[in-house]
Amino acid sequence: MMIRPCERRVRTFAVFIVATYALSSLLYLCLDRVHPSLLLSPNATWWRTNQPPYNMSLIEEASDMKWLVDRSEFKFLINNQRCDDAESLFLIVFVHSAPNNFHKRQVIRNTWGHEDNLPGDPIRVVFLVGAVNESTVQQKIEEENYLHHDIIQGNFLDSYRNLTYKHVMGLKWVTYFCRQARFVFKADDDIFVDIFQLTSFLKETFGQSSGVANLLMCYLIRSPHVKRSQRSKWRVSFKEYPGRKYPTYCAGWGILMSPDVVFKLYLLSSKERFFWVDDVHVTGTLATQVGIVHVDFSEKLELKDVDMKKWMESDMSMKPYMFGQPNLDTETIVNLWNRTMQYYQRPVPSLS
Repeated sequence: MMIRPCERRVRTFAVFIVATYALSSLLYLCLDRVHPSLLLSPNATWWRTNQPPYNMSLIEEASDMKWLVDRSEFKFLINNQRCDDAESLFLIVFVHSAPNNFHKRQVIRNTWGHEDNLPGDPIRVVFLVGAVNESTVQQKIEEENYLHHDIIQGNFLDSYRNLTYKHVMGLKWVTYFCRQARFVFKADDDIFVDIFQLTSFLKETFGQSSGVANLLMCYLIRSPHVKRSQRSKWRVSFKEYPGRKYPTYCAGWGILMSPDVVFKLYLLSSKERFFWVDDVHVTGTLATQVGIVHVDFSEKLELKDVDMKKWMESDMSMKPYMFGQPNLDTETIVNLWNRTMQYYQRPVPSLS
């Protein structure tokens, strides 16, 4: 059968389009999924800087202290300036916690978040909560804070719909009260962290110099569809977010940042329209606007159920995972911690 010239050109064009699409898809996968070890090579230069991370001249502190995202009457109901006693800090951790999660906070204090774990690399840990309507709960929070001096409470109601306020409050608190920290880690109160391995990883990757910039490292969620189901607690209406997909963003259970990223995200947080899904808003929308490129922790750094069981039952030669999966119960966090201490051949302390 003879193929006419017109048909031949159409077929040639179609083949060209398919080939181009396939090539562009391949390039996207290759470029978008560069392994963290390549991005974080000791010889890499993208994260090195001599510039100070915080330019406080860009902020009118008197008015800004009362502002949070789109709220003009913000204030800290409880505040602890936990970093004032340290000239320099290796790591500041701010933990999202629900007001009633007293036991979860205590487990973190007793395990991976205990500030004496790393005497050579000082860390500070604070817990972020919102306001509550129950006076008995508020009294218990104040009693807890009296004992530990590590609660940061804002005057917005603590709820799912206000998580963006809590997230930005963490950025705000670091910007005003802990600018000397070299690294910033945002965590949830239901995860496990091998704090020894995390510290070693950061030191081996970035060396001893203080100038680290452009770092937003996390477990990435890549361009997911917006949840529209009425049954989902994360349902978002078209009015709230008209797009079909979110930008690539960080799973909120563990986010590692350099101080300059904290400051840039905080500055932009009051200039962009409020959106209540905090991980999407802060590490997706705001990070994209700022021009930050995420670095993926990769799945290999997250401990899943089957991996967790295998490691807990393994011999002592099997190295711990850097992070446990989110939504862990407190008993599992304690067990993971005790097993981690055994691996490093350190005594399991009786911490109060």
